[in-house]
Amino acid sequence: MGASVFGIGLSGLNTASLGLSTTGHNIANANTQGYSRQSIKQSAPYPLYTGNGFTGLGVRVDTVQRSYDEFLTKQVQSATSQNSYYDTYLAEIKQVDNLVADPAAGVSPVLQSFFSAVQGISTNPASLPARQSLMSNAQGLVNRFQVFDQRLSEMRAGVNGNLVSAADHVTALSKQIAQINGQIVISSGSGQLPNDLLDQRDQMVLDLNSLVKATSIKQSDGSINVFIGNGQNLVVGGTAYSIAAKPSTADPQRLSIVYTQGSIDVEIPEDMLTGGQLGGLLEYRGKTLDSAQNSIERMALVLGQTFNAQMRQGQDLYGNMGTNFFDYQQSSVSFNHTVAGVSTVFATVGLPVGVKSVTSDYSLTFTGTAGSEYSITRLSDNVSQTVSAAVMGTNPTVLGLSWSVPGVMAAGETLGVSMPPAIGNVLSNLNNTAAVPPALAPLLGGYIEDVSKVQPSDYEVFFNGTDYQVTRQSDGQRTQITGAQFTNNANAISVDGLHLSFSQGVPTTGDRFTVQPYVGFSRGLSIKPTDPRVIAAGLPILSDTQRTNTGTGKIGQVGIDSASTVTTQSAVSPQLKNQVDIMFSVPTVGPQAGILSYSLADTVSGATAGPLTYVAGQTIAYNGWNVKIDGQPAQGDKFSVKAGTSLDADGRNALKLGELQSKKIIDGGKANYQEAYGQMVAVIGAKTNEVTIMSTAQTEVLKQAGISRDSVSAVNLDEEAANLLRYQQAYQASSKVIQIAQQAFDAIVRIGG
Repeated sequence: MGASVFGIGLSGLNTASLGLSTTGHNIANANTQGYSRQSIKQSAPYPLYTGNGFTGLGVRVDTVQRSYDEFLTKQVQSATSQNSYYDTYLAEIKQVDNLVADPAAGVSPVLQSFFSAVQGISTNPASLPARQSLMSNAQGLVNRFQVFDQRLSEMRAGVNGNLVSAADHVTALSKQIAQINGQIVISSGSGQLPNDLLDQRDQMVLDLNSLVKATSIKQSDGSINVFIGNGQNLVVGGTAYSIAAKPSTADPQRLSIVYTQGSIDVEIPEDMLTGGQLGGLLEYRGKTLDSAQNSIERMALVLGQTFNAQMRQGQDLYGNMGTNFFDYQQSSVSFNHTVAGVSTVFATVGLPVGVKSVTSDYSLTFTGTAGSEYSITRLSDNVSQTVSAAVMGTNPTVLGLSWSVPGVMAAGETLGVSMPPAIGNVLSNLNNTAAVPPALAPLLGGYIEDVSKVQPSDYEVFFNGTDYQVTRQSDGQRTQITGAQFTNNANAISVDGLHLSFSQGVPTTGDRFTVQPYVGFSRGLSIKPTDPRVIAAGLPILSDTQRTNTGTGKIGQVGIDSASTVTTQSAVSPQLKNQVDIMFSVPTVGPQAGILSYSLADTVSGATAGPLTYVAGQTIAYNGWNVKIDGQPAQGDKFSVKAGTSLDADGRNALKLGELQSKKIIDGGKANYQEAYGQMVAVIGAKTNEVTIMSTAQTEVLKQAGISRDSVSAVNLDEEAANLLRYQQAYQASSKVIQIAQQAFDAIVRIGG
């Protein structure tokens, strides 16, 4: 009996001791991140049968268990992933928002100063200080564009660095989870769970979710498998897999997250990596940073191109036609036109090797005269050079450009030529089929064809073997270019104001190309003139009235047709400065018999038009100009539109330059420069506000998820203090049982002695 009581007391003593140890363990880890409160689970052993019934054998500890709820733990992991995503996005987008919305450091104030300087010239066209002020303010505008480009590029480099760090951390955690999986499997073989190891693994999965959204699935042996993206294995049992941030196959300057399988790297699509720091970085880069940089670059491009086109419509203080004010990389261009409605002739005009740009528009005329079949004129200074058809077939360089016309134009046909802005960059995907020989690899290039249509986005061009599929990266919109379409004009692909063509080679089925229309535009932008006198503030033509007119007709101030947003068209008609007489008569025969009519006669080309019915106040347009005649001219009255003969400055073109500030050009005529910039700022501001709200909300969601998890798993020090007293008392009571059993045993021994 004594021995039985002794054993019962000993079991109670051991159980109380283990309870004290477990309680102490809880107290020691009260502040350990991810720790789950542990408790002993005890029960009475199977009793001993005697003649007097069943006799208890004391107590035993079945296991030490942790207070754990899998659902609540996964809730915390999911909330952590979303919270990290929004925190990362917010930290990054705030930099862009602060940059573009700064009222002092943004583009808006320097753009306003630039156009204020333009207005200064319009009120005082001959003032050299006003002209110098325009050049200074223009340089300030260029500098601001370049500062923006530099800052956004620095932000992009920062994203790349964070992607590398986050990807490396994910890989390190995957290895740790795999390692601890192995330890748990071994430890669980005894039938008891290694609580502390399980807590450590849960914390690692939580840390992993702060980097990227991860899904874990528990296995029968106690290990877990972890998946990311669209199902990529990150951990399978004791095996870990790796991810890394490496140069993208589409753009080596852009890092992509790749999944490593042996020696093979597979790029994970950005939209598959959601949540966590990685998801926030990729979403920010793709939806905000790319858009902001393309928007700024597009604005610089449209401003430079349209301002140049308007400048080329004017006349400077030397009496020459205006030239480009802003300088940037231009591209070769091909023109197609039909001769006698039968055949198509391509005229290719290019920049010689090493030449960045030209400042003037040109005209190409087929004279039809043997030996001088072609006449090429630089419109800025009216310098001309004749070239024979034989020489033209050798791609000669004439007046600073190379020319090629493989065909015969119609006699007297004139083609206005303007060199368009070049596409910033086109990259061949590294997975494209290699050309044999490599020197014949397909080269895709092109130019900006229409600045009113361009969108702030990069593009992907995919060739499926028959057709091209062009995807606008900003919103995923796809344009299918059928085979019949891309065979015209040197395999041209035209979409969103871009003109793309292959200068050599033929793409293979499955080939992809990344088009970055504006990359580097601001870095290459500069102010061309060094002499303020070459700013073309005036117009090169004027209207004139014959002194002997007898009617009451009055001709207004002549204007020039608005420059086209199509960049390959010359800003003015090559015949703009030809004198054109507007003569009034009352024909006695024909459809106009008895009606006051007018006829047009180009005194240079000999072209005529009319007679046409005259309506007072109507606009008469010819050779790229327009003018109104009011009143009632008499028969024989004549008005003329001709080149200005005076070098006195006028501000008519400066007024047109100033009007560009409010002219809706961008997005198909929906926005002016300021509005387009304001829209970008508003979009970024709205997104920043949205992310701020979501970040605040998600922080609260994470807090509540943590509270729910802690209500089950966290250590309560008050409760543990009570447990200490409880187990201390049990320990003391069990000790007393042992003491009494010992005394009873000693008494029996003494009786026997």
